[in-house]
Amino acid sequence: MQTQANLLKAMEQDFKVERKIFLNIRTGWYDRSKDGDNLVSAKDISVEPIQGRYRLNFNDNMLRVQEFFFDVEWSPFTVDGKKIEVATKETVNQYFLKLKKAAKRLLFLLLKYIPKDKIYIRVSGTGLHIIFFGQGLERMHEFMQISKFFILKSKLPNTKNTQELVFGLDRDTILSSDRKISEFGSWNKLKKDFKKEVDYLNYATYLSVDEFFKAKSYPFCDKFEDVKYPKKYETFIIPEELYEDAKNANLEEPDNPVVKEAISIEPLANRQIAEFTDSIPENDPAFNLVRSCKCYWNMLRDRDATWYARQFLVKFLKYALNLNKEQILQLIDKYTGWSDYDPRITAFYVNKHFRKGTCETKVMKPPKKKTLIKFGLCENDCRDCIYTYPAVIRLRKNGDHILIQ
Repeated sequence: MQTQANLLKAMEQDFKVERKIFLNIRTGWYDRSKDGDNLVSAKDISVEPIQGRYRLNFNDNMLRVQEFFFDVEWSPFTVDGKKIEVATKETVNQYFLKLKKAAKRLLFLLLKYIPKDKIYIRVSGTGLHIIFFGQGLERMHEFMQISKFFILKSKLPNTKNTQELVFGLDRDTILSSDRKISEFGSWNKLKKDFKKEVDYLNYATYLSVDEFFKAKSYPFCDKFEDVKYPKKYETFIIPEELYEDAKNANLEEPDNPVVKEAISIEPLANRQIAEFTDSIPENDPAFNLVRSCKCYWNMLRDRDATWYARQFLVKFLKYALNLNKEQILQLIDKYTGWSDYDPRITAFYVNKHFRKGTCETKVMKPPKKKTLIKFGLCENDCRDCIYTYPAVIRLRKNGDHILIQ
């Protein structure tokens, strides 16, 4: 009988993996390899199950095997556009047939180039992970080219940055070459007990392509001992036909009505900005959010602020206003208008901006103006943006004021 530990040890041995890519923790994603040592080789894993690992890149192993990972999911909204705060099994089952339809669009495309038995489907708990391991890449550019080819040819929408229900792909995860991903056997305890995004415990289990096609409902796995694993991870030689088709394809992003709506440059019409009637002292860091452009203030006061708006806000507070973790948490606690504000969860995510080895510390600067416009957070009605990086991010103390030069 296969186990998670044996699957990963065989993967490391068969692919001759040289880099430590396995996170030796059961719950969570914190990579302490720069300060401690919880990023290990498969043979040194001491807990089971582990949450996951880094995606395998061809320069991590002697066989130059490249892992491709496609996250098929649905955006957390109801059919009538209401935000789903906590997913239930009932909701996941209700959405399964449409999720399956979206996954099949991608699978039929993959099967044109990839042997069926070399495709692995991981049932994550709400969505589906479709992965395969190919050989023959010479540059990471080819990884991006092939990934974009499958994304655009599938014609599936991006599930991020939308305010309505869509069934599609998490494109940011797919196109990231240094991404942590769940493993077979991992659980969703972090989502259930801490983030409170689901109300049930689930373990990621394996489906073959044929088993997936036969599935009539979402295949939950409630117990670790019931998890199914592939016999082993196997690779294949990427066919020349795939290289040629990806190379010759038009990989420009087509107009997408879902994305277009999400990046409108008139976002305030659809945002619920909580009114604030009290005065803000000039020596309060929050004063810098209202003294001129209120772009970041609106992110703080938006009742339904998106996760990326909150990330951008924290980056601005840290890298532009030079606030420390405690000051950021105090500012948010005092002035937030978020309807789902939870101090404990907020502290968890803010803390990730101050820890090495997290995704949040890969980009250590505030977002650019064009990024805020893209995500519908800036109205773009001022010629010279006071928040643009790096032209004006020169902040210095001058008495009780912070001047922007």
